[in-house]
Amino acid sequence: MIQRLFTSIILLCLIRQVSISQDLQYHIQGHLQNYAEDTIYLGYYFADKQYLIDTTLVTEGKFTFSGPDTLKAGVYLVVMPPDNKFFQIMVSPSERRFSFQANIDSIEQTIVFENATDNTLFYDNLKFIGEKRAEVDEINAQKEMAAEAKKEILDQRLQEINKEVMTYQHQLVDSHPGSLTAALVKSGFQIDLPDFTGTKEEINMQQYLYYKKHYFDHVDLSDDRLIRAPSHVMFDRVNYYLEKLTPQHPDSVIQSLDYLLHEMEGAEDTYKNFLIKFLNDYAQSKIVGMDGVYVHLALTYYDAGKAPWVEETQLKKIIANAKDAEPTLIGKTAPNLTVQLRDSTDITLYDFDSKYLVLVFWAHDCAHCKESMPELKKFYEEYNSKGIEVFSICTKLGDDEPPCWDFVDERELDIWVNASDKKGGRSFMHSLFNVKKTPKVFILDQNKKIISKDLGAEQLGEFFDQIIKPEEAPAKQ
Repeated sequence: MIQRLFTSIILLCLIRQVSISQDLQYHIQGHLQNYAEDTIYLGYYFADKQYLIDTTLVTEGKFTFSGPDTLKAGVYLVVMPPDNKFFQIMVSPSERRFSFQANIDSIEQTIVFENATDNTLFYDNLKFIGEKRAEVDEINAQKEMAAEAKKEILDQRLQEINKEVMTYQHQLVDSHPGSLTAALVKSGFQIDLPDFTGTKEEINMQQYLYYKKHYFDHVDLSDDRLIRAPSHVMFDRVNYYLEKLTPQHPDSVIQSLDYLLHEMEGAEDTYKNFLIKFLNDYAQSKIVGMDGVYVHLALTYYDAGKAPWVEETQLKKIIANAKDAEPTLIGKTAPNLTVQLRDSTDITLYDFDSKYLVLVFWAHDCAHCKESMPELKKFYEEYNSKGIEVFSICTKLGDDEPPCWDFVDERELDIWVNASDKKGGRSFMHSLFNVKKTPKVFILDQNKKIISKDLGAEQLGEFFDQIIKPEEAPAKQ
């Protein structure tokens, strides 16, 4: 099928022709009848993008892609300027030296390959699907004007066509195990759900669990060819598994990530691509608690030598960031710290015995802190009577520390406990609580367990409503 290349591509600046020799790792000859341009490109899929890898001149529709580099197995693109339409070809260890010819006006119907069994198989499947799709379109057009009795006959034919397609494709997969075409076709197979019993909710849950467990039955995550295929084959499927089938809780996400990465072992490019992607995604996640996922990936994979491609300086930074964040992840018990009140009296985090404690690190020159303090005051005035205290700590040290108290006075923040480090950094607050920017908020229970963090002041009321209301609800008799 001719398609248009919408994704931005990296163009090769140098047009070259390489002579045929025994040293060439790939040699693909093409002849496109009625092709009017003098240049053509070879591209490939990778994850969710497409890139160009080769450029060559065209003479009377004939061209050759060749080079000394090994083309890794996958789906490649023959890209035709000026509008970047393209059609696909398969490349595998046994199919790097082959030829094809087709008419530019109907490539899918006319393309013929030599020394390329997988490509022939791929286009035979496309032709079959195309024929059946045309038949379906014709039947649907007839249905619009048909009587009800006739519609039933037409619907029956549609069901027969669907069965014919399924039978054809299952036979293709069974008859050509190991071929890239079979892997691509199989990836489109549906997951058949068995019949479940129980209430509607129980059936829905059983269906969900079964579907999630069998979601990759038809896609081999250890097949490195599939990272070089259209994104719906593997890349989009992995994203759907993580974002839609996995509960968005750190523990659940970690479990899914470990499963995926384990299944990808042995597929070097797939494993590398997704481990990098996962680390970056969860380093930038705005979902509360997902820093725990970043820490897990960094310490379980990067710190364990399972990301050998990372340069040493960058590796040390990744691991250091994870170790800095680990002590204050949600679910951990907060470390104690000692700071000082306005009169220089020591006060520790563990001096508080309230049911819940909102621990806030701030700075007097922080614009966001200035904006959030009025919201924090409103929250405190409404929720303090419900067993919630605020411990407000200014992060400034040395000569920058005294203005903290001017800030407190100017904004009338003496309604809760305020403190600062008057001993030049001996509290080690920045390292203990990984304070790299302000404001930094932690919510602790009575045992100083971190139950949430990094919420905005405007979100605190909603968060505590979810906790307090269930606690206040009368027990069922």
